[in-house]
Amino acid sequence: MTSTPSLTCPHCIGKLEYQVTIEMLDPPIGKIDTGYCPTCSRLFERIRQTGAYESTLWPPLCRLCRQPVSFADVSAGDAQDIVGYHCREHPDERWEWTRSTDRWTRRR
Repeated sequence: MTSTPSLTCPHCIGKLEYQVTIEMLDPPIGKIDTGYCPTCSRLFERIRQTGAYESTLWPPLCRLCRQPVSFADVSAGDAQDIVGYHCREHPDERWEWTRSTDRWTRRR
């Protein structure tokens, strides 16, 4: 079993909370590690081969079952769209994504 990769936020240099590693075979990108920065409230992916960080389109994972959260609803607040997500198995695992700022917030 491999160890969890250590990921660093490219904006604040803080430690990312590891989410999941995805392997892209077609196109042959290789392994992509994803993580969440609690300070910046953003999700990032890092391509292992190049070490490059980018914002990611992959949704966050439930902390209990480690499955991606699913779309729940959309609301408008302060002239910006806020998209709600939750885990299908664990409805208390909730996230909000603010589209205009690309910020993810874990709701408790």
